[in-house]
Amino acid sequence: MRAAWRRGFAMVSGCTAVLVAVGVVAGSPVAAASDTPVLPRIPEQVDTADGCTPAGRQEVRRTPWAQQLLGVREAQRLGLGGGVTVGVVDTGVDTGAAALKGRVSGDGAKDCVGHGTFAAGLVAGARRDGVGFVGVAPQARVFGVRVTTAGGVTDADAVADGIDKAVRHGCEVVLVSVAYGKPSARMKAAVAGAVRRDVVVVAPVSGGRQYSAPAYPGALPGVVSVGSVGVDGAPYPSGRKALAAPPDLVAPGDRVMSVGPGGGHFTGDGDTVAAAFVAGAAALVRAHDPDLTATAVADRLRATAAHPAGAVPDPLAGYGLTDPAAALSGVPVPAAVPAARATTPYRVPSRPASLSPGPAWAVAALAGLTALLAAALATIVPRGRARDWQPGNRT
Repeated sequence: MRAAWRRGFAMVSGCTAVLVAVGVVAGSPVAAASDTPVLPRIPEQVDTADGCTPAGRQEVRRTPWAQQLLGVREAQRLGLGGGVTVGVVDTGVDTGAAALKGRVSGDGAKDCVGHGTFAAGLVAGARRDGVGFVGVAPQARVFGVRVTTAGGVTDADAVADGIDKAVRHGCEVVLVSVAYGKPSARMKAAVAGAVRRDVVVVAPVSGGRQYSAPAYPGALPGVVSVGSVGVDGAPYPSGRKALAAPPDLVAPGDRVMSVGPGGGHFTGDGDTVAAAFVAGAAALVRAHDPDLTATAVADRLRATAAHPAGAVPDPLAGYGLTDPAAALSGVPVPAAVPAARATTPYRVPSRPASLSPGPAWAVAALAGLTALLAAALATIVPRGRARDWQPGNRT
């Protein structure tokens, strides 16, 4: 698990250097790839009178800070999410984005805002030569469901319909990366139906820039709710207040990089962005351990997260920072686990202990002594038999 979380992310002093290194600076795209480009920001809504979000062409070579923090490359040595379909309930998904090409279906092919494409890239963006960015589960398929107007406006019933549609099309994980301030009866029924159908539903704990109020469906029972952290590992934004119910998990949500309209790189922030990382981790676990139920997948994600100091769930961090590699390598603890450990039903297999120098020398000495004793016996026994085991002449 990410030990940096438990140490308070000892990289605060290097935040500026990290941001410059990965080129996550808001602005306008430029024509050619660079190590320090200026990237546009992905919006959550647009005024269609001004047109859609302009296509991006700029790509970043270096690995984004969020991927390094979560150990995405480490997790991908264990699995890539192949065989799992993730429903992305948002503004649609641009099927022309190179990082997603050939793995997107659904009714949301037109994405005027770009937010759904951005979220889908974080979940399942493919690795490309010369590009540092990669999604958490780069071999997962995406089923895009547009539940907004062209400009990104939605409501609770539209979100409910999107969840139902993703479930009907066989999605094992459903990411709702838009949020609404109030649930409806249809939304509650859609979430309950998804849970009954053994689907992992992931959603932000708050929406847009309303960090002080819960968002739905993230606040509904059965949903894995996600908050965001910044480059220093602290809750994002700074000064954030605890909600009535804590998030289940947290993930990067500050100046996060992903793909957008046209396939170029954009930056985004907030809980709606952070939730995509957790949906990608859920896809990895479902592909790696297909016999796990949706409830067991959610339990594993919580149990293997890098827990914050103190009791969990923490009011702001929940069970901690999602750790995809630990979630994949987690193994069940025996059933007779003490009640005090009931919140951590999984553990990471420990590596075999190496032999220390002391025991190694002891083993070598014992082996040498055994060899000398065997040589001595090989000489003494024949002579003793020849004398019928009588004492010999000292002279």
